[in-house]
Amino acid sequence: MRARMRSGADWGDVLIHNMSSRGLLATADTEQPTGTIIEIRRIHHIIVGRVVWQKGPYFGVRTQDRIDIDGVVSAKPPAHKPGSEPGATGPDRRGERRVVPIAEREARSRRFAARFQFVVMALVLGGSAVFVAEGVFGLLSRPFATIGAKLDGN
Repeated sequence: MRARMRSGADWGDVLIHNMSSRGLLATADTEQPTGTIIEIRRIHHIIVGRVVWQKGPYFGVRTQDRIDIDGVVSAKPPAHKPGSEPGATGPDRRGERRVVPIAEREARSRRFAARFQFVVMALVLGGSAVFVAEGVFGLLSRPFATIGAKLDGN
């Protein structure tokens, strides 16, 4: 089956050779490195997944969601869209885990690492400042104590 594929910001043609409920085998004109997030569109269907292996023009994709194989092959629109009934608010998804895209997880990880590094550096610098202040205090307290005693007349 022919379809369109987005990889990064680029769109191109893709040929789907084989599908299962959670993956597919495809070929494209451009190589898709392992780990690449792709989006495949065929008529009304959108398939999002990650390239898990690649050999020449062939690559395997693990999909984010289950694939409606019959719908994709027949190019019919999806039978049901959540919340499409009049007055419906959509399914209750409070107990479901949300799939977080890799780019978002990487961005969160970088932000956490930057904050953690800032806190550690602040603690190290603060501890160093206290250590230096105590050393300076100890060094200067003897001469000042001697001067104070002389001024008091002892």
